[in-house]
Amino acid sequence: MPNELNGELNEINAPSECPSLLPGFKSTCMRIGAMMIVVFAVRCVSRILLTLLSPIYSGWSEFAKTVLSVLSSAVFLNVIPITAGLFILKFDIRTRKRELYAKPRYFGRSFAIFPAGYGLAIACSLITTLIGMLVPKGTSVSDSFTTAQNALSANDPASAALLVFHAVVFAPIFEEFWFRGMVLHTLKPYGNGFAIFVSGLLFGLTHANLGQFLYTTAIGVVLGYVAVQTGSIITTMIMHAMFNSIGSISSLLMMSDEVKEYIRLLDLGETPSETPASVTVFLVWTTAVMLFAVVGFIMAIVKLVHFKRYRVPKMQTELSTGKRWGVFLSRPTVVIMLLMAFDTMTFLYVTTKLLELIVYWFY
Repeated sequence: MPNELNGELNEINAPSECPSLLPGFKSTCMRIGAMMIVVFAVRCVSRILLTLLSPIYSGWSEFAKTVLSVLSSAVFLNVIPITAGLFILKFDIRTRKRELYAKPRYFGRSFAIFPAGYGLAIACSLITTLIGMLVPKGTSVSDSFTTAQNALSANDPASAALLVFHAVVFAPIFEEFWFRGMVLHTLKPYGNGFAIFVSGLLFGLTHANLGQFLYTTAIGVVLGYVAVQTGSIITTMIMHAMFNSIGSISSLLMMSDEVKEYIRLLDLGETPSETPASVTVFLVWTTAVMLFAVVGFIMAIVKLVHFKRYRVPKMQTELSTGKRWGVFLSRPTVVIMLLMAFDTMTFLYVTTKLLELIVYWFY
């Protein structure tokens, strides 16, 4: 009798025969890499087209150039890659729509992580600045460190308003659907933590310049964490807009001629003789942002100390975190994607050679 009972218990507790998730995981990683290859390929095409068309729009007004820049960014850096991603990842938006845009859990409390996220991102930005100081000036690599500083620069109010709209409204809507929607939800079956960090990494790489890479990767990880916590990308769209708003306001304040002159004198080591009202507003805002970032960084350290890891779903293949990253980084499409990302953020070798070939054959 005891032997029969033990046999029944062993039968009940025996692991069920379920198919391995490893083949599906490898396929998913391959498709993620393929999507990112399209991202950098389209970015390359965009650079070439804008270069070839530069003689045409060089005489345009500042606002017309800004409209062209925003439209080019929207089409080539968002609409085309996202559309390609939908097909490559086989992401059915009709069945996932309710899941992505569900009513957020802990909506109010989730914003408590915003200061910590901003502080962490600014810390990464400072690290980037220090690294950039070591890079020789006047090279394509050093230019990649300064791209972020010029991203929202404009010389007239209309252009500035359009750039702010793109950064605060358009980008959060499309990028959150893309990374915290498509990418994060595609990878979630293989662990929340893995999905958060990969989607954050890809978010940083997509910005395609060294000046923004660490900053945007940190923000991507924070937004991924919030998306999993709240079960909705509505919260992350709002938070993404908040992140971009801080930089947009700073850029708008720097449009003032008085502020530009004040900064120029400081760069020359001179002491400005007077402080106009616009400069005072700029200094107050900058000081407030810096204090907010410091407090946020302290909060981030506290949260990281008490961070509770997400439980990773058990896989039949018993893949550890390191193994999953190994599988992901060893996929051929991911390797190609990383090489393309490195080239895009540094020497632009492929883009330059393709442009030279086009000029040679057609001009």
